[in-house]
Amino acid sequence: MGKSKQIAPKKKGLKVWQLVLALIMVVCGTLLFVAAAGGWFSRTKMSLDKEYYCGEACSDGFMELTPEEYQNLVENQKSFIILVDQNGCTTADKLRDYTRNYALEKGIKVYRIMFADMKETTMHEKVKYYPSVVLVNKGKIMVFLRADSDEDADIYNDYNKFKGWMAQYL
Repeated sequence: MGKSKQIAPKKKGLKVWQLVLALIMVVCGTLLFVAAAGGWFSRTKMSLDKEYYCGEACSDGFMELTPEEYQNLVENQKSFIILVDQNGCTTADKLRDYTRNYALEKGIKVYRIMFADMKETTMHEKVKYYPSVVLVNKGKIMVFLRADSDEDADIYNDYNKFKGWMAQYL
């Protein structure tokens, strides 16, 4: 009999494509974990307290807010919107119009506080400049427009961007 051919055993181990696939899965998993931990997928939305929904019965004006009333609302963990305003400022005039239009469209009430009065509240620890719109959720400032930020500049200059910003949180 002749020599028989021996078949070489298959190499044990992972193929290159399996290693690449595993690497891609690790990288994607890491990115998803970082995104979730950073809150990318869980943008918090809030609901205003019932007394701030007025439907078509809303008036054209704002509800004036004093520092004492603000503190009371915070202590009672209310959810509401405040326009930080200043007379004689063209940017404030525009933001006031945006806020009024938005409130009328959505049938909601919005508070208005003058910047000088706002300085007498704890809100001043976060909101440093006017004009601003502040969303307070359960007595805590959730988010506000930053008059000193290039990031928020479009929101101050385009009503549709303002509405989009509000819709992210309400």
